[in-house]
Amino acid sequence: MTNRIEPGTTRVLIVDDERLFAELLRVALRSADGIEVVDVVHDVQAAVRRMTELRPDVVLADYHLPDGTGADIARTVRATLPDTSVLILTGDPSVTTLSDVARSGAVGHLTKDRPFDEVVEGVRAAAQGEILFAPSELQRLLLERETRPRPLEPLTARELEVLQLLAEGASTGQASEQLGISSATLRAHVQAILRKLGAHSRLEAVAEAARLGVITLDTWTREKTATRPTEVV
Repeated sequence: MTNRIEPGTTRVLIVDDERLFAELLRVALRSADGIEVVDVVHDVQAAVRRMTELRPDVVLADYHLPDGTGADIARTVRATLPDTSVLILTGDPSVTTLSDVARSGAVGHLTKDRPFDEVVEGVRAAAQGEILFAPSELQRLLLERETRPRPLEPLTARELEVLQLLAEGASTGQASEQLGISSATLRAHVQAILRKLGAHSRLEAVAEAARLGVITLDTWTREKTATRPTEVV
């Protein structure tokens, strides 16, 4: 299912086995300026097939699916589609779910009880490579990680600057502009940060850095309605 899509439009693939909810998502997103829903599918297998064919900008996926999870989709995206972001929806997420989302490479998470206009804004933020994770959820994730000691290879001053901007929700473009470096150089710094922190995504790097005291949660200033997702790398 394809349409003629204007340049600059955010192309979204919806993955949810609750068909009515998926259709409501489609209606909400298609009514928003600058967003096009390229398809709606209902399981991991179909999602992997269609996102490989369509290469959407954002995959909006339910966490619990008949043949796996939205985190499984994010792991596939991380390995094969570096320009696609995955934003995961859940019901009432457990700490285990939040931890899986953070490790998967997803850009972030929203609960399914959010108003549809917030989901639309979340999709826009995901397309820009920003972090979408509530401060309260990050706190829960940090508590879950407290018993996981991990040696920290020292970060350079520049890497700490990059990490600080990621914690404040900056996109790749915003961070590179503020630091006066190219996007390619910024990505190289991010890859070094992920390696040193043993993280799979910028979201997990922020959580791990907060746990280790490299950054503080004071930098995480936005509430759930305004928090932004991190780009999948």
